[in-house]
Amino acid sequence: MRILVDGSIRHDHGALRALVGEGFADVDSSGVEVRLERAVRGAQSFCGRAYAEPPSRPRAGPGTRYLIRLFLPATLRNRGYPKTYRYVRRKTAPWITVEDWRERLVALAAHEAFHVHQFRGGLRRSEVQAERWAAQVLGRWRAEPLGREPPPEPLEPLGQLAFDLSSTIP
Repeated sequence: MRILVDGSIRHDHGALRALVGEGFADVDSSGVEVRLERAVRGAQSFCGRAYAEPPSRPRAGPGTRYLIRLFLPATLRNRGYPKTYRYVRRKTAPWITVEDWRERLVALAAHEAFHVHQFRGGLRRSEVQAERWAAQVLGRWRAEPLGREPPPEPLEPLGQLAFDLSSTIP
């Protein structure tokens, strides 16, 4: 699997690749190219597309059989979490609760990975089945925290930094 990360996404690209790899657990990822792209609009954040055949634009790399595009915000923050969501207009899709943006990315990657599984097997494209798979992968990922680094401590918001000036002026 080839994972490309847009340079305008301001986070450790290696960590992002690892999270996407976790989402592809138990799915054959050979011939898959995953692109993490900056979302143009906020509503586009944490959305994805899976292509059964690489489109003419954007041009995929050599040997790519399936293209996955994941849209992320430029700055990944843990605002508004935990978040519970369900696939739009699919009443039988499961409700999924994510605790932070990392879990959301794993669930998104797992959803799109299941579409690759559907493409390979000539199966019917089912968003509900993809969401069920994403919920299972997320549950397993939460249960196996081995080898995973804890999320870094959040930085203080800009404008609220504390300075100790007692030692600078006698």
